[in-house]
Amino acid sequence: MKEPAPVPTLACTRFDQGYTPTCLSNGLIGVTPGPNPLLQGKTLVSGYVFSHPLYGFENLALAPYPLGLDLCCQGRRMRAEPGSVTFHSQALSMENGELLTRMSFTAGSERFELEVLQFVSRSVPCLVCQEVRISTDANRELEVTTSIDAEGSSGAPFTGDTDRFTRGWYQEDLADRCVGYATDRSRLGIATIAARGPEVTRKGPGAYSVRVSRNAPAFFRVLAALVPDLYSETDPHLDAIRLARWGEMLGFQTLRNDNREAWKDLWRSRIKIEGSQDDQRAMDTAFYYYHSNIHPSSRAGMPPFGLAHHDKYFGHNFWDMDLWMLIPALLTAPHSARAIEEYRLRGLDAAQRKAWLFGYRGAQYPWEASVAGWEATPSCCPTGWAEQHVTPGIAIGAWEYQCALGDRETMRSLTWPIVKNAAEWIESRGRFTDRGFEIGHMMGPDEGITNLSNQTYFNLLSKMALSAAIACCRSLGMTPPQAWPRICKHMVIPRDRDSGVVLPFDLQNTVRVFNPELRVFEEKVASESRETYSLGNLHFLFIHGCPVDERSFRATYFHEEKLRLARLAAGEMADMAGFVFPPYSACAAFCGERKKSAELFVNAWKPYWTEPFGMTRECPSHSYGGFVTNYGSLLQGVLLGFTGLRIGQADPVRYAAAFPEGWERIAVDRIWLRGRPMRMSVEHGRRAVLAPAGE
Repeated sequence: MKEPAPVPTLACTRFDQGYTPTCLSNGLIGVTPGPNPLLQGKTLVSGYVFSHPLYGFENLALAPYPLGLDLCCQGRRMRAEPGSVTFHSQALSMENGELLTRMSFTAGSERFELEVLQFVSRSVPCLVCQEVRISTDANRELEVTTSIDAEGSSGAPFTGDTDRFTRGWYQEDLADRCVGYATDRSRLGIATIAARGPEVTRKGPGAYSVRVSRNAPAFFRVLAALVPDLYSETDPHLDAIRLARWGEMLGFQTLRNDNREAWKDLWRSRIKIEGSQDDQRAMDTAFYYYHSNIHPSSRAGMPPFGLAHHDKYFGHNFWDMDLWMLIPALLTAPHSARAIEEYRLRGLDAAQRKAWLFGYRGAQYPWEASVAGWEATPSCCPTGWAEQHVTPGIAIGAWEYQCALGDRETMRSLTWPIVKNAAEWIESRGRFTDRGFEIGHMMGPDEGITNLSNQTYFNLLSKMALSAAIACCRSLGMTPPQAWPRICKHMVIPRDRDSGVVLPFDLQNTVRVFNPELRVFEEKVASESRETYSLGNLHFLFIHGCPVDERSFRATYFHEEKLRLARLAAGEMADMAGFVFPPYSACAAFCGERKKSAELFVNAWKPYWTEPFGMTRECPSHSYGGFVTNYGSLLQGVLLGFTGLRIGQADPVRYAAAFPEGWERIAVDRIWLRGRPMRMSVEHGRRAVLAPAGE
């Protein structure tokens, strides 16, 4: 296979209209610098939360920005004179997660060229690192002041006089600055340490003099540790000092090298496409932002927007994490996948209590989960009580983790508790009738329609989750409850008798349909009209091993494709979330429509792309990016949807690959299957070839 171009660097030279900043993240810390990264940017820390000011639910909090810096020469300060800064360029290296900003600072007759390098460490995930390279055409002295910028941050300081934390028993400097912030729900400690190079002289807390020589640039480095009480329950501010000092002992260059090595290892799982260069760039960008938002040390899950925004879904965890974002981690970052499953295991107690409240057995996971796994859905949203497919979805994710990476001990201690409780909940959630096992009063993925009977996506997910629970139970040497196989066999899946088309739900029932103009739900009789007929129920399950026969699947695809095209012609579906399109593209390829597959794949990323750094929007109409779910769907759509691989107990190569038009080969140097690293190569129309990959 011809090797693709190197992993690209995304760059810009204009910072006016259309500029969307990137988010530097590692799954624990997210920092969004602006064009001038020395001024306050957005900072989010996993686990640092507060109560929503209006509705009271848990909300990801804005944290202070730890990399603030001010420059002064001849009495002229950069922050006091915004016009003193000229921006030249900003470049994001997706190969190693470094952001490099070039700009100039002019103070009277003096001009300084600045290069600001920033990255969030993957090797020590509580550290943010910054290096400012300063050069000028003469010998000059520059005053530098560090700051932890907290304007607009959630909470208030709880440490009082912070200077006492920065001095040791022997009056040595423990930290440059240290502050503790607290909200009504959590606490956060931040400590920074500035470089002590020969050209840098400390004048006081956070104040330095830097000598810049004509022939030798000066370097001013800052290491910032951000520690929430999720990791340090008693004294996060003191642990922040310890971690900052640890970073100082390692040294900036060691941290930078280790971060690059961590990214180099991740990029061994780069998805290489022989075909469209634009699609390759989209895949690389998806891979970068996806891995920027997962880490083995994460304890709070993986929200749809990662750590890019605090006010977009509030940092809660949805079904996105288990059914749209888990599989790429299973195949490319197994330790991060483990962290996701451990988060769901920790939330099991909360899910059991929620089930009890609803009168069910087992565990009912919340639609929006908090840091600790408790219900966090805004109480004004019907999804909080009606959209329940998250529970079987979590069981499917746990079983896919087990099949891809787990051993017997993992099955016993992690997988079985999740799938067992989900199965018990499903059993108590429905009932047997003369038609079979039926489940009513449901909202499916189409959130505009609710109170459904036998919603197909939910019933199929539940059937798959029960099958997983049965297999897990038997693998552990136990006998599954008699009801589980019977429910699997008799689960009601609505179909058209003549064509075999799988319907989205019972079309004869009365449902509740959302009226966007009145912003209320209205009762209507379900039918095949555009208003009440949901699309995509089988598409969304395709990569998980959809449990319907191939004839029914194909019939459903072609039937729904006619409906989809009719809706497009009517001007509908123009502002859909991007994560729905990769499964549409994969299904089109599987059904022989390669040209349509190519069009759908481009539509999965191009309308959602924001300049200059490819931060993907959730919907084309949005002005903000960072919706990681879109990129998770893009990755799993290619890794499984096109290649014919499926994660399960049997042979992972299920059928011959089917690619979009213009794609001829997909290769990955390392994916993880059955706990082992494998190399994958697959050509269109052929079954994937898997071989051991050396470590």
